[in-house]
Amino acid sequence: MNTKFFALATLALSLAACTNDNEAIDNSPVAARINAEISNTVTTRASGTQWATYDQIGVSTIAGTGTYYNNVCYEWNGSSFTTPSENAIYFQTPESVTFRAYYPFTGTPGESAGVLTGVSTGSENQTAENRPLIDFLYATGATADTHHPTIDFTDNTKDNGRDCSFHHCMSQITLTFEAGSGVSFTAVKPVSYKLSGLTLTGSFDTETGVAEADENVRAADLTMGLGGALTSSVILFPQTLTSIDLTVNFNDNDYNATLTVPDGAMKAGNNYTWTVTVRNKDLSVGSAVISDWNPVSGGNVNADL
Repeated sequence: MNTKFFALATLALSLAACTNDNEAIDNSPVAARINAEISNTVTTRASGTQWATYDQIGVSTIAGTGTYYNNVCYEWNGSSFTTPSENAIYFQTPESVTFRAYYPFTGTPGESAGVLTGVSTGSENQTAENRPLIDFLYATGATADTHHPTIDFTDNTKDNGRDCSFHHCMSQITLTFEAGSGVSFTAVKPVSYKLSGLTLTGSFDTETGVAEADENVRAADLTMGLGGALTSSVILFPQTLTSIDLTVNFNDNDYNATLTVPDGAMKAGNNYTWTVTVRNKDLSVGSAVISDWNPVSGGNVNADL
């Protein structure tokens, strides 16, 4: 009888220690889990692709609690962000911890990546392979603790929460080319285009998520081949400018136009989209539209030979 009593008592204590499925029964540190999405475009990058296998983010705690980590690398495995257990973030105290993160990961785990300087958005980094390297994303404000160890870098505003999802830190331009009066793209399509007057280098602060164009760098041209495509996008640093000169090479001729930038600045997270109509004598460029990424339409402009 005493044996049965002590067995029941032991079982009761064991059950009491498991009051939460996420809490370790021996009070050992609990590992954090990562749940991440990108604002308004769930699990999609600005470059138009989903999180790809081996994509890496750098996760850090915001100072102020007993749990402190800096620039921990988590990698997308096709369904979630993971890291080897020896590198994982563990909650060291019961208190709530606030986290921030950036993409793509760089630097040394455990050490702040700081400010990345001299980053180029030239044509060499506008390829499908390299564009993710300049597609800077940032998230902050997500909280978690030992009882709720999932770090939700997601938009919970619909549930009266906060938007802690990844946000685009760069600007984007998207041009769509259409054949106008007297022109056909059936046999010949635009070969390339050039954007003039841009600042193509800048910096990205991995701790604050601020991307800035270099102020002391001379404006330059960005030339992009189309390879038969009629839509093309480029990622650029946010910058102040009222207009961009556009030159389109079609049928061995250069067509010129001016893109008017809304509000006199290309802002972080905005995708500025223009429809460029190639006509027999000139170009017609529509007004910019801002969409989410956020697209911005630039309107219509005529460009003469």
